[in-house]
Amino acid sequence: MHRAIWLLTAAVVTGCGDGGGGEAQQDAAVDTARPGAGDFEPLACPDVVGTPETLAEKAARFDEVAQRWHIPAGQDLLFSVILQADGDTLDRVSMSDNVGTWSALYAASQAFRYAATRSPESLDNLRRIVRGERAMLEITGVRGLFTRAFINPALPGFPTAEQLAAMYPDCDLSVEHCKRYNEVTSGPWAGWWWKNDVSKDEYAAHMFSMAVAWELVDDPEIRSQVEDIVLAVGDHMVDNELHIVDVDGKVTYYGEMHAYSMGDYPGFNALLSLSWLRLAAVVGGQKYEDFYYDCLLQRAGEQTCIADESPQPYTEHLPQMGLGLDCKTNWNNHNMAQLAMYGLLRHENDPALLAEYRRVLATELWDTGDRFPMRVQQNSLYTFFYLVNRDPADAWPAEEASTALCVLKTFPASKAHSYAVDTLSTYTEVCTGRSDDPMTDVPIPIGVREMDNFHWINNPYQLEQAAADPLSIESPEDYLLAYWLGRYYGLITEEM
Repeated sequence: MHRAIWLLTAAVVTGCGDGGGGEAQQDAAVDTARPGAGDFEPLACPDVVGTPETLAEKAARFDEVAQRWHIPAGQDLLFSVILQADGDTLDRVSMSDNVGTWSALYAASQAFRYAATRSPESLDNLRRIVRGERAMLEITGVRGLFTRAFINPALPGFPTAEQLAAMYPDCDLSVEHCKRYNEVTSGPWAGWWWKNDVSKDEYAAHMFSMAVAWELVDDPEIRSQVEDIVLAVGDHMVDNELHIVDVDGKVTYYGEMHAYSMGDYPGFNALLSLSWLRLAAVVGGQKYEDFYYDCLLQRAGEQTCIADESPQPYTEHLPQMGLGLDCKTNWNNHNMAQLAMYGLLRHENDPALLAEYRRVLATELWDTGDRFPMRVQQNSLYTFFYLVNRDPADAWPAEEASTALCVLKTFPASKAHSYAVDTLSTYTEVCTGRSDDPMTDVPIPIGVREMDNFHWINNPYQLEQAAADPLSIESPEDYLLAYWLGRYYGLITEEM
C-alpha cells in the first residue's frame, strides 16, 4: 500500500513542481520507482553465530527498555541514563547536547517499525517523540529554530534550575553569541529551560525523521505534526538565506548551511540544504518548490538568492563533499550526509536529479576512493541506506550486504557499559584522526568497541580505552533504526 501511495504522490509532485525541470522529465531511462515494503530478498550471514538472542529478540528488548528508561515520564525526548546501584531504577538522565538527534533517530526507528508491523505501540512511541520534536521548536520562540534540549527541572533525574543556571557561567547572550540553558519565564513553557546554539547535526536528524514519517506513516496526528515541523524549518531556511539564526539574532556556531560557507565543504552543505528544501517542497508546495528549483538549482535562469554566494546550481557542488579524507575524515559529517541523502532520494522525482543524486550516493558517500570508504566500514545502517537507494543498474554489493547483517547479529544485546574496552593495546595504530585520536586500518568489531548510543556515527577505526561502567545505559536508537529499516524493506525477516 505504501508504495502505491508513493507512486501516486510522485506523479502529482513531479507535475506541479516542474519549475523549469520539464527537460529532465524526458530522461525515461532513469528508474524513478523506489523500493518499498518487502521489496528485497532477505540477507544471509551463515558463517557468524552472533549473540544468543535473535535479531528480533534484541529489537524487542531494546524497544522495551527505550520506553522503560530512556523516555522519562514528563519528557517526550530520548535520553541515555544512569541507573541506581540496584541496576533497575533510574538515578538520573545523561545530559547531552545531542538529545534532539538521538530522539529524532529513535522516532525514525518507530516509523519503520510501524510501517513494517502496524504495531500500536510503535505508533504511540512515534507520536510521543514527534510531539517532543515539535516542542523543541516551540520552546525557543523563534519559528523554525530547534533547541538542543529542553528540561523541566521539577522532574526527577533532571538537573535543578540552580544547576542549569550554573552550567555556563560565562555565557551572556547580550554581550556575544554563546551556548547556555535559558529559562522560560512566561507562557505555556514557564519554568522550563532550553539550550540554544543548535547545530546542523540536530537539523539533519530531525529532517531525516520527518522524511521517514511523512513517507511511511498515515496517522493524522503524525502528519499534522510533521507538516508543522517541516514547514517551520523550511521557512527558517528560506527567510534566513540558509542560515540557522539563534534567539539572539546571530547565526549559530554550526549554523551556516549555504554552499559557500567557510564552515564546511560546499558539497556537504549543498546536500543538506537540497534535502531539507526538497522535503519542504513535497510537504508544503509552491514557496519551497520555487526556492528549491529557482534558487538552489537555478532552473529559471541565474538568480542571486543568497547574499554570500554567486549563483550556481547546488548540484555542481556535490562532488566536493569532503567525506573521503582518509584518516582526517569527519565521521559526524558522514552521518549528516547519509541522513540527508536518504531523505533526498526518497522524495526526489525528477529523473535527471534522481540520477545525479544516486551517482553522488555511490561516489561520495559509499565508495569515495580513499583508504576508508563507507563501503568497507561494516556500518549496517549506512549499508542498508545504500542498498535501498542505489541506482538499480549498479551491481549488488553482496559481500557488504551480508556483512551488514552479520554486524547486527554480533551487536551487543545490552547497551550497558558492562565491559572494559582496550583496543589501543590490541590493534596497531596506523595514523591519527582529525582530533589526533589514534586509528587502526581495519574496522573494529562492534562488540568490542566502547558502548555508545549511536554506534553508526562513530569512527570504526578509532582506538579506545575505557573502564566498565554497568550502571551507565546508552539509549538503543542505533540498533532499532537499522533493524526496523531492514525489516521494512525485507532485508531482515521476523525469524532472524
